[in-house]
Amino acid sequence: MTEDAVEVPGAQPSAMDRFWLELARGAAKESIPALEDAAKQLIAITSLIQGIYFAAISFSDLKKTLVVHDCWGWLTVLLFASPIVLWLVSLSFAVCVFTPETYKTNLQSPDLAKEMILQMTAYKHDKLRQAHRALLFGFVLMAVNIVIYLGWMPKVTS
Repeated sequence: MTEDAVEVPGAQPSAMDRFWLELARGAAKESIPALEDAAKQLIAITSLIQGIYFAAISFSDLKKTLVVHDCWGWLTVLLFASPIVLWLVSLSFAVCVFTPETYKTNLQSPDLAKEMILQMTAYKHDKLRQAHRALLFGFVLMAVNIVIYLGWMPKVTS
């Protein structure tokens, strides 16, 4: 037995116990890279969707049908711009996953090292969750915009 090993009385772990412990160790090691990979994918998807949405609005007759003379006109413009704004918010949260943060730790203390990793993982997970919510809410508003555009916007006559 080494100096660092601590003997704990009790039953030896079974093969299944060892399996689950190893699996949990592997998951803990891979949690931060998995969150960062998910953020990269979210950034790519959000950028693609923004480009498609912007192109769809640019090539549509929406600009001709929007009349901005009153409060309702500005609300309509804001409604059609809101998915892009939310997707920009989503991008900013996803980029925060990669923003370096400072965490205090002591590499000689397992408890402090564990606390640092847990804080780092929680921060990245929280930012990724916020980015995901903004992305989904942008999709909801995009669907609302499609319904409004197809159902209530006046038709352009040339």
